[in-house]
Amino acid sequence: MDQVIAMSFLEMDGEEYSFIWETLCELQIIFHPKYSRDGDIDFKELLDLKNTKKISVMLDRNLLSSLLKLSRDGYLKDEQEMRLIALLMTWLIMNNFPASAGLALKEYATKINDTNEPKRELREFNNIFDYYPGMIWLRLAEGAINEIPVCPLLTAPLITKIKYNEDDDHMLMHIAEMLHVVYLCRRQELSPVERMLEFLGWNYKYLLICESTLVYTAMLFTNQSGIKAPKNSGNNDIEKILSGCRNQAWDLNYLSNWSNFHYYEKTMDEIFMFATNDILLKRIFINTYAVGSVRALIEVVFSKSDAQKIFDVINLNQGEKRIKPDFGVDLKVYLSKLIEQEKNRVIEIISERG
Repeated sequence: MDQVIAMSFLEMDGEEYSFIWETLCELQIIFHPKYSRDGDIDFKELLDLKNTKKISVMLDRNLLSSLLKLSRDGYLKDEQEMRLIALLMTWLIMNNFPASAGLALKEYATKINDTNEPKRELREFNNIFDYYPGMIWLRLAEGAINEIPVCPLLTAPLITKIKYNEDDDHMLMHIAEMLHVVYLCRRQELSPVERMLEFLGWNYKYLLICESTLVYTAMLFTNQSGIKAPKNSGNNDIEKILSGCRNQAWDLNYLSNWSNFHYYEKTMDEIFMFATNDILLKRIFINTYAVGSVRALIEVVFSKSDAQKIFDVINLNQGEKRIKPDFGVDLKVYLSKLIEQEKNRVIEIISERG
């Protein structure tokens, strides 16, 4: 994952320092299961952690895109978004936290199926930290200025061996999951708990469990406000459906890839935080890492009897009782076949019911 150290001269008084921390917490854009579970950063503990660990911040695609556009044009039409980006940059610089754009670049690369353009964006991303002094970001965040100079540095593609346009195992898994979600959503005769039980049964049969996916499906199947099925899920064009599934899979891919780092944090020298202003991603993250995690959410969104049915299935498949699927010798081949299976399942239900 390509990273850049956010280093720049930045002189701040106590009021400005407090403004950055407090506003960032109010906006809820920085997340971590221990140090910022709901976007309200425990800054004292985080700053103490700097003495023993390197703290890096992963950016999602929307934040990266806004940052790049701001550096290209010198301003954003959406003033609120522009101030947010400036606030984030000021916070990174004043704490000397490295920023990582690896997953955001990969999302773009897989969408356009190209490696050259993301490497050019990586060069631009690095240029931003080289070109702009920290005080510019602070003044833009405060509203003292309304635009910044356009970054004039060269944007030739950065030479790197990373193949950004290749789907990783996590992404393939989430595409298969989302296709099955579309299939279940189109089965209108199913109740919310029936959809959840069917999804769990399918998930245990074919894949490993991803908590963020279970959070998403539980909220989706119970029609929680602001939680939507993959885009085009009601369309009859399978390619449009697949495109929508890929988009939704990327949200989950950020969280599942990031969770790998979190899982091994105790033995690593680096802590990864996650930055996003996407409402759906925020809700999935907060509910995944809240006290009680997935079980607590299920108890809230389902009735007591329906929640117990779900827990019975989960308990039946935990620990030594779980029969894990056989992924064969090549996981990518296995997942590609599963995607094809679920794609055909959706095609069949479209053919049968329209």
